[in-house]
Amino acid sequence: MGRLQKLINGLLLIYFLFMVIWTPLADVGHILGRYFCPDFSVPGSYIVLILVEHLLVWPLCVANFYGIFTGKSWAKKTCFIYGVGAAIPMVAILSEMIRSSGASSALSSIYVPLLGFALISVLNGLTG
Repeated sequence: MGRLQKLINGLLLIYFLFMVIWTPLADVGHILGRYFCPDFSVPGSYIVLILVEHLLVWPLCVANFYGIFTGKSWAKKTCFIYGVGAAIPMVAILSEMIRSSGASSALSSIYVPLLGFALISVLNGLTG
């Protein structure tokens, strides 16, 4: 069981490092897309999800990366909070993509692994 936990922590460490770098860059592109391309449409609910991501999810990614990297005891609790906070909007995005006919399989292939990592974070938080 110890090896599996170390493997999951290593996987989550790489994931959180990726999210610490990628999240601000991707969200700025979504928000500024309206200014550079007038035909770029973003639903109002998506802007709210981006704000939730920056106020809750991104700081937890930073805390989780630090906590897992240094082996802090509170890292499992923040992994659980991150997993719940990331899975809820991800389910909303995926359900909207499934219901709409304009969603591509390439877009689904991006969001499904992110939901998987959110669920792994929840399960990692529940083990401690």
